[in-house]
Amino acid sequence: MEKQYSDDTFLARWISGELSPEELSEFKKSKDYKNFKRINEGAQNLSTPAYNKNTAFSNLQNGINKNKKVVKLIPNWAYSAVAILVVALGIFFFLNNRTTHFKTGIGEQLVVILPDNSKVNLNANSSIKFKEKDWSKNRELKFSGEAFFDVEKGSSFRVKSDQGNVEVLGTEFNVISRNTFFEVKCYEGKVKVSNSENNDLATLTLGKAFRVYDNKNENWTFIEKVPTWIQGESSFKDIPLKQVIKALEDQYKVKFDISLINLDRRFTGSFTHKNLKLALQTVFTTMDIIYSTSKNNTIILKDKK
Repeated sequence: MEKQYSDDTFLARWISGELSPEELSEFKKSKDYKNFKRINEGAQNLSTPAYNKNTAFSNLQNGINKNKKVVKLIPNWAYSAVAILVVALGIFFFLNNRTTHFKTGIGEQLVVILPDNSKVNLNANSSIKFKEKDWSKNRELKFSGEAFFDVEKGSSFRVKSDQGNVEVLGTEFNVISRNTFFEVKCYEGKVKVSNSENNDLATLTLGKAFRVYDNKNENWTFIEKVPTWIQGESSFKDIPLKQVIKALEDQYKVKFDISLINLDRRFTGSFTHKNLKLALQTVFTTMDIIYSTSKNNTIILKDKK
């Protein structure tokens, strides 16, 4: 709000029609005028608090006698209208600056259409946040979990996470950002990958992938056209076993005891999202890991060797 409109009487004088022609003309040129005018029109339909005229007059007389000077009166209803206006204006600015938030639960997927018609497919236990009001000027969102982005061409599009950032003009890419793990796969166009300090890490084109794990950078290629998790199956290539277990926990409502296995091992393969028993067999049998369920329904993992 511009400074001149924050004085105690300006809005009251405007509402009661007491602004000078010069003040009114200048006010109408301001960027805030339309917002004030719209809120004021709505405020006129609201009731204002009642007040005791005799008490008000008595208080006014006492004030005049004490200060020995004459003051110009502004109708009490105008101050009431200003109070309504201030509250309404606060709500207006709150609603226009709020953050839009989408989050999926265990085993859930969600497609989110952004204001520019870009599309985000959220995998299980993932979230995005963005400011819709500023989207046309700043296509940026905060992200965690796993998601596939289909970005409309336009101004720069930026995905920020605690583990790293991805910036594009228009393309398709998949991102995983969890704890110390960060992975990006480019399915179309070109993407620039940077860390949380905005230091460039990689530039990816079609079929190129990049990950950071335990502060080590890894690059590889792939041939799939879309992420398999969208079709109900999570696939991995030479990925730390710990991340596979985390993906299982995201897709199924289960917990694992991992104290008896070597988490530094790598896994290449996939598991289904539709059958827990089959998913466990697919991952752990091939890695010579024995699994059993405890009394509290925790799945205990143990290396055979």
